[in-house]
Amino acid sequence: MKTEKIYYKNQFQTSCEAVLIESTENGLIFDKSVAYPEGGGQIGDVGVLIRCKDGAEIPFYNTTKIKGRNIFLNDFPSIKVENQIVHHIDNNYEFEKDEKFIIKLDSVKRAQTTLHHSGLHLALMVLEEMFSGIDKKIVGAKITDKYGRLDFSIDFKFTPEQIAHIQSRCNEYIDKNIPINIFSHPEENEALYWKCDSYTVPCGGTHCENTKDLVGIKIKRKSIGKTSERLIVELPFNDEFLKLYGDSSF
Repeated sequence: MKTEKIYYKNQFQTSCEAVLIESTENGLIFDKSVAYPEGGGQIGDVGVLIRCKDGAEIPFYNTTKIKGRNIFLNDFPSIKVENQIVHHIDNNYEFEKDEKFIIKLDSVKRAQTTLHHSGLHLALMVLEEMFSGIDKKIVGAKITDKYGRLDFSIDFKFTPEQIAHIQSRCNEYIDKNIPINIFSHPEENEALYWKCDSYTVPCGGTHCENTKDLVGIKIKRKSIGKTSERLIVELPFNDEFLKLYGDSSF
């Protein structure tokens, strides 16, 4: 049985009631969840599981996905869809199948991770303007609530002038309040694209809905080898964006 991914229907929903499907050595699997699992470089959500029968609060410290169905599309990377989502907890509890829980996110962490994911795409969008095809040189990615980064296998280093240009160009897009759209592949609902202006890239992560939410973006670089270069995106805390998630307290 797959886990219904509520974050694809409403990414700003921070809690839901769910039924326990399975308890594994790694964590708990439910029939539905608001928690985004680790994938595509984005960290998994964290939060708390509230046991309905006694009100016990059980922290979950990571979220990952298992199983699923492989898809192969001509114009989309190979991925697995219809997964089960594992909410990782300490193994100090006993549960019964079909127990009911409230799954509640750390929405501050989710919100900031979401902004860094969109900010990283915006920076890549500018890089593509400068170096067409550089997306094919990506060899690593990490998106957290503190930063987003892309690692490239390239034989040159980003200059200070180029980094300044990337940041300036990102701010131009931010000032224009350009909508960011997420849409599905016509053959697979869970094969998603991120689109801003005329730039489109496959991505199933969480994202803001407008470039205006990325105000204050900072672009940095780091050399990680003779033929490797890292681009880093950092964004400040955004209280206005957090308000979209409603109650952010535990």
